[in-house]
Amino acid sequence: MINTQQYDSKAMRPAFTLLEILVVIAIIAVLASLTFGGMSYYSEKMKYSRTQVLIASIESALVQYKADNGAYPSGANTAAVFTALYGDGSNVYLSTLNPDFLGKQKNVEAGRIIDAWENELGYTYPGSMNPPSDFDLWSEGGDAVANTADDIKNW
Repeated sequence: MINTQQYDSKAMRPAFTLLEILVVIAIIAVLASLTFGGMSYYSEKMKYSRTQVLIASIESALVQYKADNGAYPSGANTAAVFTALYGDGSNVYLSTLNPDFLGKQKNVEAGRIIDAWENELGYTYPGSMNPPSDFDLWSEGGDAVANTADDIKNW
C-alpha cells in the first residue's frame, strides 16, 4: 500500500514571526524619530531665515523712507516704524507689513511688527550700536532673550 499524506495548505503557509514584526516596527520608529527631529530643526531654521529677510526688507524700506523724508522714524518701538512704512496703506514703503495679510504668518500684530516667533522686533533711532545717525533693528530670536546667540540684528 502506498502511504499518502494529505497536505494541509493552511498549516504550511509561510508567515512572519513575532520577532520579525518587532524588528520592522523598531526600524520604522527609529526612522520616524529621525524625520520628526529633522523637521523641528528645519522649522526653526526657516523661522530664523524668515526673520532675517524681514529685517533686511525693513532696512531697505527705512532707507527709502529716509530718502523721501530726510530722517528715519523716531521712536523706541516698531509701532513708529509700522506707521511710517505702512501707515493707513496710502503711502506704502513695504507692502509685506499689510495687517490684513492672510498668508501663512502675519508680520504685523496690533500695530507692531513681529518676527517669525511672534515676538515684537526691537527698533531704536538714533541707534546705539551703529553710528548715531543710523537705526538699530533686531529680533531676540526664538528664546525671546536679548543678547543671546540666536539674536538677529542689523548691525
